[in-house]
Amino acid sequence: MAKILVIDDDITIQLVLQHLLEKEGHEVAIAKDGKEGIRKARDWHPDGIICDWLMPGLDGLEVCRQVKAIPDLATTFFVLLTAREEVDDLVKGLDAGADEFLSKPVEPEKLLARMRAGLRTVKSAQLSRTLTQQLSQKSALLAALVEVQGCLLADNSTNGCYAQVISTLGRALDASHAYFWEASPESPNLNQIRVDWFPLQHQGSRRPGLQYPDSSYPPASWLELLAKGQVIHTTAANLPASERQIFQELDIQAVVLFPITVNGKYCGFIGCENHNRARLWDDSEMDLLRATVSAISLHLERTTAEAEKARSLAALQESEARYRAIVEDQTELICRFAPDGTLTFVNDAYCRYFGISTDAVRRGSLVPIIPDLTRDFYTDPVVTREHSLILLNGEVRIHQWTDRALFDAQNRLLGFQAVGQDITDRKRAEEEAIKALEKEKELVELKSRFISMVSHEFRTPLTTILSAADLLEYYIDNWNRTKNLEYIQRIQTAAVSMMNLLEDVLFIGRSEANKILFNPKPIQLSEFCQKILAEIKACNPTSHSIIFSEHFLDFDPAQTVVSKFGQSSPTMMALMDEKLLHQIIGNLVANSVKYSANHGRVEFQLVWGKSEVKFYVKDNGIGIPPEEIPHLFESFYRAKNTADIPGTGLGLAIVKRSVDVHGGEISVESELGKGTTFTVTLPLIKYQG
Repeated sequence: MAKILVIDDDITIQLVLQHLLEKEGHEVAIAKDGKEGIRKARDWHPDGIICDWLMPGLDGLEVCRQVKAIPDLATTFFVLLTAREEVDDLVKGLDAGADEFLSKPVEPEKLLARMRAGLRTVKSAQLSRTLTQQLSQKSALLAALVEVQGCLLADNSTNGCYAQVISTLGRALDASHAYFWEASPESPNLNQIRVDWFPLQHQGSRRPGLQYPDSSYPPASWLELLAKGQVIHTTAANLPASERQIFQELDIQAVVLFPITVNGKYCGFIGCENHNRARLWDDSEMDLLRATVSAISLHLERTTAEAEKARSLAALQESEARYRAIVEDQTELICRFAPDGTLTFVNDAYCRYFGISTDAVRRGSLVPIIPDLTRDFYTDPVVTREHSLILLNGEVRIHQWTDRALFDAQNRLLGFQAVGQDITDRKRAEEEAIKALEKEKELVELKSRFISMVSHEFRTPLTTILSAADLLEYYIDNWNRTKNLEYIQRIQTAAVSMMNLLEDVLFIGRSEANKILFNPKPIQLSEFCQKILAEIKACNPTSHSIIFSEHFLDFDPAQTVVSKFGQSSPTMMALMDEKLLHQIIGNLVANSVKYSANHGRVEFQLVWGKSEVKFYVKDNGIGIPPEEIPHLFESFYRAKNTADIPGTGLGLAIVKRSVDVHGGEISVESELGKGTTFTVTLPLIKYQG
């Protein structure tokens, strides 16, 4: 059960205590004096120590002081055996750090009872310390993720922030080396290191030749797997002999490589190494890596879009300069018309541009512009307009024409002159620039919503964790087990809340990077839906009423059987992704409960059709403002009338992406103060069960 060290110079006491404790199921070690006891305590790390007060050499008080001064032994349950019961002696023992006193001769039942109580306290303290360490690690990883996200969101350059991101990642993962390798666009198997990081104590140990494409590390087979999107996570001991030799030469004990994609294309990987120990990274650390890779992918997409915008603007400026030169060289497309609109003249540039002769133009083969004879020429003598034209080779071009009325000295109309320019490239560049600007605005808005959500939603659980941990640190020895467990459970609940929020953010990140996996398999929808509703009821013990119903449309009666409910139902299951379907149903029903008042009613209908299945989730809650319905499925967006209700604005965004992966549709109808109905339609692949 526990490890107990007995320190006593009396062999009779040693044997008696050893017999009692081993009969109780404990593992017992004996030390005959204080020095031997301290040495064994250091090596053995016992859970409890029973030590005689009066011994030759070091007495029990000094042994207690030295043991309690050792950090790893500070929580060890220490019992002093003494025949001295004066108050001053007890005070000396407590000052030395003793946890309990027992008088000689020892009463067996009293000794065992005191040891059981003390060991329970030790176990509780060890559990609290372990939980605190785990929470500290998760908090450090979360802080690193927030730092990485903030750095990438605030940076608009193409390379300026990656050194800081990689150094933050390397420190958070306790790595010996961290790096970002960039794949060659021409050949994914050729890579070069973009940025890397070593701990300060290893700054001078960079491996020569590591950045060259012909290096034997990473192995070519690994680069092929990374290009396919596979994560490499292994130790040197698990590798074939040829690869293990490479790792031994480079002093690598463990490694993890995570591929990066931009707009669905592989562009490199993030790597971390351990040189001193063969320690693989745990799930929390892998989640940090995964989130960092997603953030870098988004940053690369954003900077690529900004670079494309800069190129578009440069192309626009080049186009304008080119057409200014055309005007200066009098190479515009010029044509003239009589007052009745008959074409009278075209210049050579006009004919060269359209690839036809002057006679063909005059015969009306290609006249893209006709004067507007209905306008008031004296009020509007000059009109500029754009005109699309399909050339003889089938190419669509856009022209800008300036139509000017010409008058003689007596202000009589002589005719018209039209000057045209091809502005196709400029218009397209303008459209690309507008698209890039809209993309930038979306990214800025998403950044603002993300930072606002993180600062608000993470503050409350972090405060709960820190306050509960502080209270446990100071009062764990004074509180009873029930009180300690209450605060431990508060820490666990807050940590679970933070992990759920982080999972939602990671889900959105995977969807933005097109990394959501779709694994359809047979599901008995009725049972599946009712199971989710039962889970929501269990997690929300409120007065809400959640009603489930199932309906069948256009089915052949020959395909039906009598169900356990006594009604006719089809003997079919549906092929769907269980995890994504849980996100759809769980988020919609949970939202209906959350945004409905007490005693609210939520109706869930499952409706089967020939080629599709529909889910209707209806409530009588607060409703949604009509002007906000188009934005409901945007990440981090929340309606104005939900300000007093906790939420992240991720639930409906996750629902929409899960529906899209299934190839389905979602719609919403709502009326303020009366309720909302969500309708999800998914294509049905029937499974004959």
